[in-house]
Amino acid sequence: MEDRAAQLDELIMELSALCDLLARDSGCEWRRHFVSCLRQAEALAATPHDQPSLNMLSGSVMSVFGGMGSFNDYVPFKHGRLIAGMESLDEASGRVYQAALTLRVIAARD
Repeated sequence: MEDRAAQLDELIMELSALCDLLARDSGCEWRRHFVSCLRQAEALAATPHDQPSLNMLSGSVMSVFGGMGSFNDYVPFKHGRLIAGMESLDEASGRVYQAALTLRVIAARD
């Protein structure tokens, strides 16, 4: 059995780091989504939580990845240059996605 509390803590840590990065771009529309997910994760961590709640959180986090116009298309440029400190954005967003995916349980078929 997986340690869901530790996995949730990992997601909180990764979301927090991503939110800090996104704060460097005052015009970033995606930050609000990830801050909301971070608050949801913190609320879940503070109370007993069940797998459906973790799955909903995971789905919420992952919902903005992939497809045209998604977070994957976000480029932190201002005045034609990469915003300072945003060099690690791809790695940070990948860690958030992976941490959210880890929380999910796919039921085995009989």
